[in-house]
Amino acid sequence: MKKKIFFILIALITVLAACSNSEADTTEEEDLPELSVLEVDFDVPEHVEVGETIDLTAHVSFEGEPVEDAHEVLFEVWTQGNSDDSVELEGVHQENGTYTASFTFEEEAVYEMYAHTTAKEQHVMPLETVIAGDAEPSEEDAHDEMDHEHHEHDEDEHGEHHEHDNDENE
Repeated sequence: MKKKIFFILIALITVLAACSNSEADTTEEEDLPELSVLEVDFDVPEHVEVGETIDLTAHVSFEGEPVEDAHEVLFEVWTQGNSDDSVELEGVHQENGTYTASFTFEEEAVYEMYAHTTAKEQHVMPLETVIAGDAEPSEEDAHDEMDHEHHEHDEDEHGEHHEHDNDENE
């Protein structure tokens, strides 16, 4: 009889301990702060004329405030289906979190481009498409964001920037 009561007591304590841990886990999840995300509004027109030069523009913000000190804003541009033959243009900080680079659309083609942006220990790369002249977009050649080779950007304890290939996304 004493053994039976002892086992019932042990089982009851175990159940109560498990329940209190579940409640603690739930409370911790609810108390976690929402993570802030680096936001980039990549502003380019949908259509341009062949030979036209425009400013590729990235408006960079974090927690609703303009980012004036982005580590990198790099515009990568290529004609559709030729992502291995891209051109990279470094964005120049203007004001209010705006970074620009001039680009001339030299041929009638569909151009695809990333605004690689690194700031606040985050990297985002919005993709945009611009049609020069009367070019027709190709569904088959359209660049999928997952097709692009991504790089991790790390800073060591001295604030130096290092780039590592990320094999997970290849």
